[in-house]
Amino acid sequence: MTRGRADWDFLYEPVVSSAREAAATELDVIVATAVAVEPATFEAALHGLASLAVASLIDRAPLHWTRVRAAAASRLDVAGLLARQGIPVRYVAPACRGEMALPPPLALEGCTPVRASRWSTRRATARTEPTAEGGRWFLGSSGVSLERDVCGTGAGTRLAVVDDDSADVELLELDAVVKVGVERVPAASAHAALMVGWSVGARRSDGTRFVGVAPDASPRLYGIPKAGTDHVSLPLAIARAVLDGADVVLCATYLEGVTSPMLDDALEVARYLGRGGRGAIVILPTGRETSSPADSVHASLTLSLSDPASDPRVHCVAPGGTDGGWFLWRDARGRLRPFANRGPAVRWLAPGDDLAYPFSTRERLFHAESSGAAAIAAGVVLLVLGCNPRLRAHELHALLGRTATPPAPVRAEAAALADPADVLPAGRDPDGHDAKCGYGRLNAARACAAARDPFALALTAMGENDAAMAWCTRSGRHYTARLGRWAVSVLLGRPDLEHAVRVVLRHARLLVADPSRERGHAPEAMARQLGLFLRELDRARKAPGAVREELERAEDWVSRASNARRLVSNLAEEATAVFREPPDHHPVAPSDPPIR
Repeated sequence: MTRGRADWDFLYEPVVSSAREAAATELDVIVATAVAVEPATFEAALHGLASLAVASLIDRAPLHWTRVRAAAASRLDVAGLLARQGIPVRYVAPACRGEMALPPPLALEGCTPVRASRWSTRRATARTEPTAEGGRWFLGSSGVSLERDVCGTGAGTRLAVVDDDSADVELLELDAVVKVGVERVPAASAHAALMVGWSVGARRSDGTRFVGVAPDASPRLYGIPKAGTDHVSLPLAIARAVLDGADVVLCATYLEGVTSPMLDDALEVARYLGRGGRGAIVILPTGRETSSPADSVHASLTLSLSDPASDPRVHCVAPGGTDGGWFLWRDARGRLRPFANRGPAVRWLAPGDDLAYPFSTRERLFHAESSGAAAIAAGVVLLVLGCNPRLRAHELHALLGRTATPPAPVRAEAAALADPADVLPAGRDPDGHDAKCGYGRLNAARACAAARDPFALALTAMGENDAAMAWCTRSGRHYTARLGRWAVSVLLGRPDLEHAVRVVLRHARLLVADPSRERGHAPEAMARQLGLFLRELDRARKAPGAVREELERAEDWVSRASNARRLVSNLAEEATAVFREPPDHHPVAPSDPPIR
């Protein structure tokens, strides 16, 4: 199958859906306006339409959506009638069908970035951690490599799970259940409960607690109707979750074919207003499409460019297996098959093989698939944001990408595969991406260490992972955690400044290897290197008041010649500790209040 095929190529053939325009006699549309408009004004403008029903769905700048139902009318009729009355319509879109049209941009100027006010958060607590064995493998080295001493527990973060099933939610410690488009959330399965259980945690019948990836995050469930009922509840739930203050929004329901102008609006609000203007993170699974296109004998397994998971504003997650690679399962004949779509938009790989069932008091495995992988990924993102709430959405992407672990290659013999075409593409691009696994497997320990501290960020880039962990768990640093987090956010956008940090670290590593080498380097040289770095860091981005004051003090201290030998002595001690000693696993005590 791979002879003559490029390493990046695979059978990129999504199954085309057959969406059809609703009959003109069944008008059901969403009218998005540029400003708030009272339902009574809509009714007056549309009073000539038969069986008219008008309902305001959301009316919080910049989103103003009104649902209009009527008989014997079209979208053009509605748009024309509203325009005659001077109502500033942005678009009129179907409420029950997807649509690829890109709407006019939202007027975001003057809109206040979201800061949660009625969504409580949790404090960090000590957790009894299970070993990363059996069904808990997803926490270990072939999973997300979680190191609780470095990663923390996600305290201070908020997770919104958007789902259309609510069984077993009474076993969760939810901040709230928010109903969107339903009077009662369907309860056919425990899908939503599993998402919360793996990402945060759950209670068991015997009183014990299943510890998720980010056990001190505060979760909410946003319940929506079953797929096919409408196409507005999903974007409405995302928008409401973001405007309520969610840091991470996990949508693991059926998503194929639901792209719409409303979804575009919701993702714009998440990107530009969520999390205090830093950007709320929306996470979607790759899904799975195993049917074949009409002219193919191979399963599709293709993430369509038209699906929401391909949107550049979301994090699309693929499922990984216990071997650290793409998830393959055995069918009744013992043949290996994949369980996820492939495509250019896949970002990350996260555990999606059999995982421990959160609600069972005994070790019971449950098929996680791409939904479970998205839940695990949401937990990792919560941990990273708990370590550094200052990270902007694009900085988070950069950090996750550079700390991800390359996935293990498919090691199965061709004879064991149900179809060798299922595991294409055969290779990865030079930027580290492939259509199956994205940019690699999320690594919580490396990502959280890099998020906390600029030196740990540089150490992970150098491949000195143990040194990065040791640096984060040492308490002898001469700057506050607040300054460290701010510096990380600056360095992620300034590779030239991070190079300056790596110069200092590589110099220290060489001296640790042979301390006699120090004789050839003037003590003032190190002070000069750090002084230049601090000066440029100060110029790179406007720092908050407390951080700026600390930077100025540090620049002044380093500039004094009398401090040069003391500085070298301090750095030598620190470098020896992190490059020669194993990581010192002690809980990291926060030295600053949470930054929100």
